[in-house]
Amino acid sequence: MARHLLFDADETLYDFAATEHYALGRLFKELGIPYTDEWIGPYHEENSKCWTMFEHGEMSIDRLKSARFEMFFSRTGLPYDGVKAGEDYTTYLGEGGFMLPGAVDFLEDITKDYEASIITNGIAYTQHRRFEITDTVKYFKHIFVSEELGVQKPDKRFFDKVLETLALDKEDCIVIGDSEKSDIKGARNAGIESIFFSLKGKSSDMADHNAHSYSELSSLIRAIC
Repeated sequence: MARHLLFDADETLYDFAATEHYALGRLFKELGIPYTDEWIGPYHEENSKCWTMFEHGEMSIDRLKSARFEMFFSRTGLPYDGVKAGEDYTTYLGEGGFMLPGAVDFLEDITKDYEASIITNGIAYTQHRRFEITDTVKYFKHIFVSEELGVQKPDKRFFDKVLETLALDKEDCIVIGDSEKSDIKGARNAGIESIFFSLKGKSSDMADHNAHSYSELSSLIRAIC
């Protein structure tokens, strides 16, 4: 029986870099912050700290939404409201309907033969809105968002809830994602086979397989499933 494909969202199918560029650029423009590396760099560093804390279970997703901006504003001395900035940024992210090149054609083809679901650590409102805007909801049996599950990748409990909802065993699924620390580590924690996917040519020794293009990924899925 063909296995169920568990796809990470951002940078696996959806272009988060383009989405972030749109949303952060809009927010910075409204706040009068120059959209340059001098300011974007510190934001990315504080944002990364928050996501790492979130993945380690040290920060809730609700806290993350505002904390990243509170930390950024504190670091740079900018006199803005982190809560308001977090709310606006979340809204703008939801408007970012950008797919990676070739992702839609890949989904159209692969879901003719395999069932698929999304597994993402993203913010629920943002992710669902982006899936709707790109008209890609139709390709997935289920969309699993950590904010709604109450636990995040790479925690084994995230994957346990996914398997329980889909009524599948771990052998029935394969995880496909671009993040070694959340997707691949999470798959290993749960005993699920994994494919590390990177359009940038990166590979993972932790993953069971690696793919660097959608054509390679399609061939690999059909070879092992």
